[in-house]
Amino acid sequence: MSVQKKTREAIAKLPLSEIVLETDAPDMPVCGFQGQPNRPERIAHIMNAIALLKGISIESVTEATTLTAHELFKIPS
Repeated sequence: MSVQKKTREAIAKLPLSEIVLETDAPDMPVCGFQGQPNRPERIAHIMNAIALLKGISIESVTEATTLTAHELFKIPS
């Protein structure tokens, strides 16, 4: 089984409340951008993939992951 498939299966099973999106992994390219460093502007691709895997809207992913980040890092809303 490919790493990509394992990652997608894990994300599909993981509760959305346990996911934080980050952009500080330059050596982990987004699918379709292999061989290129990861860049912050590609987070939209990740949000879209999570939304598709979970059958929810991108807005739901944005809201949930933002809330989780605020709670985890003690960022005031």
